[in-house]
Amino acid sequence: MRAMNRPDTSGAQTVDRAVAVLRLLASAGESGLRLIDLQHASGLSKPTVHRLLTSLLQHGLVEQDEDTRRYRLGMEMAVLGWSVSSGRADLRQLCGPDMQALADETGDTAFLAVRSGYDTVCIERKMGPYPIKAFTVDVGTRRPLGVGAGGIIMIAALPEDEAELVFESIREPLRAYPNVSEPSLRAAVARAREDGYALSDGLVMTGVRGLAVRVSDAHGAPMAALSLSAVQDRIRPERVPALVKALEERRKRIERSLAGPGRRLR
Repeated sequence: MRAMNRPDTSGAQTVDRAVAVLRLLASAGESGLRLIDLQHASGLSKPTVHRLLTSLLQHGLVEQDEDTRRYRLGMEMAVLGWSVSSGRADLRQLCGPDMQALADETGDTAFLAVRSGYDTVCIERKMGPYPIKAFTVDVGTRRPLGVGAGGIIMIAALPEDEAELVFESIREPLRAYPNVSEPSLRAAVARAREDGYALSDGLVMTGVRGLAVRVSDAHGAPMAALSLSAVQDRIRPERVPALVKALEERRKRIERSLAGPGRRLR
């Protein structure tokens, strides 16, 4: 990252730096980050980070809390997100009813996540009636691929060479998650390939388990991960088959909707 502190002679370099800052803020969520946090996490100099933040603030892509002075993503980011092409923008709306039905049926919390580079991003969450909730992530939360059942199933869906590239790329970010080691993640991915679903046991939060299946688009390509999360006692081994069945039934319904009328999924 040291090379990024050289004089900015490239517009592309400025864009790369701005994107890195935005991704760090996305990972922090509503709590935001201080200038010094962004400086350390990005590896950029303090003047460079300040200059980027000033520009992003002017465009509404970033906002600063008047009390804490922390930075977080601005409303303009949401506006840009709403302008995404219809197939992806409608994904939350399309999956919402089936996710709520899944949450109601199982009593637990249902999540929908998509891949963004070497991260997963939670784009929807639906709560079931069970009184003890497992709020492992909020909508908009960004985590390295492999942290959680959704990320595991996404890696499992990749060809071997692409999966290896992911393992190499997330090695450093995984240091922030003491419950996740590369050997254990590789083993979880191997099991997910064999089983057709992913199981996460305390990877995100101690005492919480998750199950996930892959959602494919109309062409059979991986598009998202549909998952359930609950306290450990709720996802006991004897209950896993029923939960996986419920996930698979909702996955099939979602994929039929993605394929559209008159089309068949591969």
